[in-house]
Amino acid sequence: MRVIVQRYLLLFIGLTLVGIGLAYCIDPDLLLARYDLRAEGASADSMYRGAYGGLFVALGMAISCGFLLTTFRQTATLLALLFMGGFALGRLASLLALGLPHPQIFSLLVFEVVTALACAWLLLTRPAAPG
Repeated sequence: MRVIVQRYLLLFIGLTLVGIGLAYCIDPDLLLARYDLRAEGASADSMYRGAYGGLFVALGMAISCGFLLTTFRQTATLLALLFMGGFALGRLASLLALGLPHPQIFSLLVFEVVTALACAWLLLTRPAAPG
């Protein structure tokens, strides 16, 4: 059961990141407008397409590989923990510095914390390696 949960959590996180990344690669303002933001100018557009676009696609694909590849499953879980936990940490720092963000951004924080905790639990409760 634990392996099934781990596999499908990795697939869910991975595909979610790929979807978000592709949306940012296609049109950063499409998602940014939901938060009353805009990628103004070529430099900002490049940053959003590169960081939120390309990086999300790449990490989403890597994390999704844990669904198929048994030998990569623990590494993919660690990547998911670090990526989601890193985002949660940054959002918590912003929350402490400036207060509550847009409600949809706050819901992303909840998603990131829950998935990071789930990945941490999966890593901490994995069976001991033989030998």
